[in-house]
Amino acid sequence: MTELETEIDDPIEEHGSERALIRALLLDLDELARDGDRASSKGFLRGLFSEGARAVPSDDEA
Repeated sequence: MTELETEIDDPIEEHGSERALIRALLLDLDELARDGDRASSKGFLRGLFSEGARAVPSDDEA
């Protein structure tokens, strides 16, 4: 058995079926997405900041 096959077969065996594994993976992805939403500042990701939280550089400074 190749390493890739082992990486696929071991989690299937751990969860009992392909369907259970896919469900677990989807739940993990959902949790990661929600965690990313909580851990990331939307303003920072969009390049926007709260007014007054950070000085906006003037044209002279840029």
